[in-house]
Amino acid sequence: MLLCCLWRAEKPFFVFVQRLMSSTSPPRRTIKVAHLISERLRVDRSDLTSALPHSQHATAPSAMGYSGNPSTGVTDASKQTRAIVAFVALALYNALELNVIVFSTFRRFRGLYFWSFLAAANGIIPHSIGFLLKNVVGSQDYGLYITLVAIGWVPMVTGQSLVLYSRLHLIFWNDSWLRMILGMIVANVFVLHVPIIILMYGANSSQRNSWVQPYIAYEKVQVTLFFLQELIISAVYIKSCFSFFDTRDSLYGDAVPKMRRHLLLVNVFVILLDVPILCLEYTDFYDIQTAYKALVYSVKLKMEFRILDRLVEMTNERHAVDPFRDNSTSSSQRPCR
Repeated sequence: MLLCCLWRAEKPFFVFVQRLMSSTSPPRRTIKVAHLISERLRVDRSDLTSALPHSQHATAPSAMGYSGNPSTGVTDASKQTRAIVAFVALALYNALELNVIVFSTFRRFRGLYFWSFLAAANGIIPHSIGFLLKNVVGSQDYGLYITLVAIGWVPMVTGQSLVLYSRLHLIFWNDSWLRMILGMIVANVFVLHVPIIILMYGANSSQRNSWVQPYIAYEKVQVTLFFLQELIISAVYIKSCFSFFDTRDSLYGDAVPKMRRHLLLVNVFVILLDVPILCLEYTDFYDIQTAYKALVYSVKLKMEFRILDRLVEMTNERHAVDPFRDNSTSSSQRPCR
């Protein structure tokens, strides 16, 4: 039946080819027949492609991310891969360096600041390796790279927020506000981390499934809310810096304005590092955004040591409360040296 329909549809073409073969010499006959068949196949293939729905012949976005901007076309894959490798390599180097700094600087391996800092620094490593397997190596074992990404992403992001929260105790003593900030951090673990991890596994289970679009939408939500969370903590910290140091201007002269200006500039710089993450996320450059985010979090942790050193220096001079020192420890002893 199929052969009969094909013969009826292509009968004029076959008759023309038969006449051509009988009227030309063998060499020219072969060339012309080959040319006609190739042209015919090219036309048929283009007709078939144009007849298909757009959703069937368009390139589907990758499950975890969508390389390039769908509105402007796919970016240069080689350049994007080089950028991802560069960001991830720098993030891994910074994470290893942070481990060396932590264990060579802290005298006592305890306290919220120490453990949150250590978790945030080491979360960068599996998070970066997971995205390398997904976006550069091209691993097909989605269970492996999603697990690595999830294991690293939670401590990397929430650990950073806990680091910001823990150093608030040096200059901010409003227990109600501190409890609300800690409650916000804990609540976002369940509101943002847990749904995204579930959606990541679902979206990567196959090339096309119903999990992809919800994941893309909720990914933007969680990036925005985590940015706002760190912005709120940093804003409370900056406001507390002004209130804390205003009462000490008469005692320290020019030293306090310089200290306040330094802490303000460092915190503003840390906040500005997150702005490109939002821009890349909302312009759908997901793969570059995830690689750049790991680098940003490693840089922010390195900046934490500069902030902490200046705060501890000031609070030790004023015999203020030291969160790393037991009550029985003398006030002249450095907590992190």
